Amino acid sequence: MEAKVNYLKRNLNRQLQKERAFPLLLHYNFTDHIWPRCEVLRDFGMKNFDLVEVLTSTEKEFCEKFNIKPSTLTHKKALKKFNPEKDQLWVYGAVGN
Repeated sequence: MEAKVNYLKRNLNRQLQKERAFPLLLHYNFTDHIWPRCEVLRDFGMKNFDLVEVLTSTEKEFCEKFNIKPSTLTHKKALKKFNPEKDQLWVYGAVGN
C-alpha cells in the first residue's frame, strides 16, 4: 500500500486527502491497474485527470474514454512485473485480543 500512496503523492503530485475516492482507490492493484493507466496518460501529457474515471472503468472503457489504443496499455502493463498484492485496508479482530 505504501508504494501506491507514494506514487500518487510523488509521481502524480496528488493531495490524497482531496481525492474523492481515497482511500478506496487503494483497492486497485498497483502494477496491473494504477501504474499502467496513470503512466499512459502521463505519456500523452495528461496530468490533471480524475482518478475515479481512470481507475473505476474496465480496460476497454478506459481506452475509449481517453482515446488510448489497447495495445498501448498492454505494452505499458508489460513493463512492470505483476505483483499480487496483499494489502489490507482494514483488519477486523476481536476487541481486547
